[in-house]
Amino acid sequence: MVWAIDSLIYDNNVKRQIMVNQFPLAEVPINSESVINTLETKPQEFALYLDESGSPKPNPDDSSPFFAMGGVLIERSNEGRIKSLLVEFKNRWNINLEIPLHGNEIRSRKKRFAWLGKLSDSEQERFFGDLTNTIISCPIVVHACVVSRQGYLKRYLEKYGENTWEMMRSAFSIIVERAAKYAELKNGTLMVYFEAAGKKEDGLLKQYFNELRSHGNPFDPNRSSQYSPLSNTDFSRLLRGIDSKTKNNLVMQLTDLCLYPVARSQDQPDNRAFLSLREKRLLVDCYLEPSQIDQLGIKYYCFDQA
Repeated sequence: MVWAIDSLIYDNNVKRQIMVNQFPLAEVPINSESVINTLETKPQEFALYLDESGSPKPNPDDSSPFFAMGGVLIERSNEGRIKSLLVEFKNRWNINLEIPLHGNEIRSRKKRFAWLGKLSDSEQERFFGDLTNTIISCPIVVHACVVSRQGYLKRYLEKYGENTWEMMRSAFSIIVERAAKYAELKNGTLMVYFEAAGKKEDGLLKQYFNELRSHGNPFDPNRSSQYSPLSNTDFSRLLRGIDSKTKNNLVMQLTDLCLYPVARSQDQPDNRAFLSLREKRLLVDCYLEPSQIDQLGIKYYCFDQA
């Protein structure tokens, strides 16, 4: 056993000392250089929190221009800080901690946020400014797959008819793969969380996840080869697991607030929330080299067909 005492590592077998913080270390090889290498190469733990916006069904009568799946990618060590920032925001505005920060209710000033519409214009502006500042103060990376509904229908509905996939399967596979690649860039692994929606819906996402680990992504290999797809072995190595969270989870609430501005960025590129995320360099594309964006960045899917 190697122990750190008074900021020094003592290895009884090699009688050498290495400066580190004070804590006990697990059993390691006798060579103390390998101790340093082990500490330096320990994988980071990332978590991808996912939400969805719009209906995933390929219905030609649906007037919504898009379906989106995405949210925030965080280092697990930052989760406590994120939750503290959101609790402080709620406390400043006397929002019960049990009330989720639901983006649609806030934007429409309805239901549990109807009180917001009764405030003066200046107070409403102060609220939204405070909310934006809270969001962009969080240590997050915003990621998403946004699907053009009309483009998706043009590309797939005529060809596959009633066998056309729901857009959620495509979007989920794309966003999880890209987030896994990002984690790999950072010498990390990925845990996936999604908002619980019901036994059937939750089961589908878990099924898609397990299929990634057992078979790789589900796309045509000839069309997807340009994106350097991960193999099932890669997915098994990088993906730690998947689980659901309720709307009361604070990071999931942040996910809801961050996804919508990205989803609307194609038809509303000047929306204030999206611009704030971009200016603060919280979009995943801001962390990537230009050559990496096509394979790891935010995916705008089927917009070339719209």
